[in-house]
Amino acid sequence: MAVSSSSPLSRTLRIGIVGFGPFGQFLATTMMKQGHTLTATSRSDHSQLCARLGISFFRGMTEFIEAENDVIMLCTSILSLTEVLKSLPLHCLKRPTLFADVLSVKEGPREVLLQGCRMLEMSCEEHDKLAARSQFLTHTIGRILSEMEIESTPIDTKGFQTLIQLKESTIRDSFDLYSGLFVHNKFAKQELNNLVLAFEKVKQKLEEMNEKSDLSMQPL
Repeated sequence: MAVSSSSPLSRTLRIGIVGFGPFGQFLATTMMKQGHTLTATSRSDHSQLCARLGISFFRGMTEFIEAENDVIMLCTSILSLTEVLKSLPLHCLKRPTLFADVLSVKEGPREVLLQGCRMLEMSCEEHDKLAARSQFLTHTIGRILSEMEIESTPIDTKGFQTLIQLKESTIRDSFDLYSGLFVHNKFAKQELNNLVLAFEKVKQKLEEMNEKSDLSMQPL
């Protein structure tokens, strides 16, 4: 794998590294220079090193998977790949995530990585259309909730707790990442317009119901 520390970026990513040995550390420092946000997990405790580098280190796999990485890079040894993959609680993934390996052999890891995966073949245009409806729309709602400064209350419903979680998970990502979803995806602009129109329709229905309620309350 060739990595250039000077190549321009259109967006930054949240990248997780499994196996923080010498090569994982090299990749992490290189990608941080490119502006990416790094997380890491490893069998050995590299928390102090990661703290010095500005990398979030997780001892537990569940916490690492729940950190909502855009990309997870497997920097383990060839022999431990299968064991490491089995230890990943993939059901805890909260977003579509790209997995990549940096191993020196490919045929064996390919078979291991494809186990339990559902491969979808689609065009770049179709992918961006689906991403605008799912990823961009999710981030937009989360950002709106953040602007409203919503916080947990003593009488939270399950639905409201979900909104709190959505807000907190989206604002962990940089605004550069969020704006990149909009600037570089032509379908995101239409989704934003659809969201505004939908809000106006709901608002209008509420105002109409309010007017009817006011009329019914007037004395005969």
